[in-house]
Parts: sequence; C-alpha cells; structure tokens
Amino acid sequence: MCPSSSGSLRLAYISGGFPTWALFVAKSQGFFEAQNVHCDITHTGASTAQMLGLREGRFDVGLQLPDHVVRAGLYGTNLCVLAAQSHAPDVALVASPNIQTIEQLKGHRIAVDGARSGYALLLAKLFSSLGWRSNDYQLVEVGDSQQRVQALRSGELMASFINPPLDKALVNDGFIRLTTTREAFPSYPGPVVAARREWADAHPQLAKGFQNAWSKSWQWLLDTNNQSQAIEIALQHLGAEAPAAQNALQNLQRQGMPQIAAEGMAQVIALVWSHEDVGQKEMPHPGIYFWPATAA
Repeated sequence: MCPSSSGSLRLAYISGGFPTWALFVAKSQGFFEAQNVHCDITHTGASTAQMLGLREGRFDVGLQLPDHVVRAGLYGTNLCVLAAQSHAPDVALVASPNIQTIEQLKGHRIAVDGARSGYALLLAKLFSSLGWRSNDYQLVEVGDSQQRVQALRSGELMASFINPPLDKALVNDGFIRLTTTREAFPSYPGPVVAARREWADAHPQLAKGFQNAWSKSWQWLLDTNNQSQAIEIALQHLGAEAPAAQNALQNLQRQGMPQIAAEGMAQVIALVWSHEDVGQKEMPHPGIYFWPATAA
C-alpha cells in the first residue's frame, strides 16, 4: 500500500452493513472526487488489524466505535474524530437457539471482534449489571459480523452482537435476539470516522475535504428523492435485501444527520477508563478527541 499523496487518503473499515452506507454513497456518487479526495478503501475484517494499520501509518482514516479512539490515545496513537460515521446502530445480541435469556449465557463462549474494545466493552458492562465477574463467561475474538455469523451457525460459539442486516437471517433461522445495543445502552454514541491526528494536521485541506464529502453523502442519503438509488447501493455493497434496506433508510431519514457530541464522548471515556489500567491519569476533556480539537 502506497503512502498518502496529495489528494489521497487510505481509509479502512471493520464491518459492513448499514453503518457503512454513507461511505459507499460518497464513493459511488462522486462526493470524494468533488472535494479532490481520492479515497482508497480497505476492509480489514477485524478491529485489531485496523488499529494496527492506523498505528503503523498504513491507514490514515478508520471507521470504528469511538472507544478505539480513546484507547489508542492511551497507548501512543493519537486519533481524532472527523465525523459521526452513523447513528448508534441497533445491533442485536443474537444467541444460539437453545439460549433463551441473557442469564443463560453464563459459562458460555461469546464471539466478539476485539475482546478489549467495541461491543466487548458493552457486553462486559451488561454482564457486570447482572453481577457477573469476568470468569463467568469467555469472550472469543473472531472478526467482523460475517465471521461471527459463521461462528454462531457452526455452534462453536453461543452468542454475539451482529450488525444489521446480517442479524435478520439468523433470527429467521431460529436464533434468538436477546437484546440490542439501543435497548441496553440507549444513550451510547454510534461509530465514528477517525483519523491519525498527525495526518489530519499535516493535510488540513484533505481532512476538511473528507468532512465535506461525508456531510454531502449523508445529505444525499437523507433526501427522499434518492431513495431508489440509495437502496441499490445497499443491495450492491451492504449485503442487504430490498425490504430491510427500505426500512433502514426510512429510519435514517427519521433520525436525520448523525452527530457525535462531547457528552457522548464523555460516556466513551468513562467506559474505557473503567476497563483499562490507567493508573492515576485523570479522564481528559472529550474535546481533545475531535478535529479540530475543541479543548486544550
């Protein structure tokens, strides 16, 4: 993979599905090109691979849950949020057909992307609310949603958070939807578009051009005049079926433009601080994680 040149950036995303809709809108509708941004896209399939690529400078921008941004800063990779990737998705915790309640997951192996990040942190928070300790369950790193679906179908693992629309096929085949992220964590923010701050500060016009293209992509996606084209993009790039894509698009249009605010990042910081060995470090002001930063 070549280093970034003027007007180009290397973007990585972990899992597909509806949260990446705006990315493929921007690519297919020429919004990146209109801002003189050439976007080279890589699907990493795992957060560990993506974060390693960002740390080593092989990617400039990544789509991920916001806790990755906070944790990266703790371990020497300075990332900054360029934009909200999407609304907080209603990701289902799906279990094997013989698991009927969350309590029945005790003692079982559960598939996650990364065991110390993303939805694994939310799972740990959910299980902690039941009084469980970390040895009451086992989190097994598998990869993206498609790989986790395969792990559930094989019977190797008992449950996982699965991105829409992939969860629907599992439920149709008898798997059990135990809860969703929106039900269990209604105010927790959704995924973000984050960049290496060193790259963003060195390429401010390119970073701003990306932000403009991303905003245009969402405006286009929310415009009801573009509904048929938007659904075609979902069918081609997101692995969606037409009815699910139409329902998802209508939900997006009701919610409007996604936002990531300081209040949401404060929740993320608190969650990371509760799971990492931060010593005596005070929780930082959430504004430092944005680009441009909103606090010193």
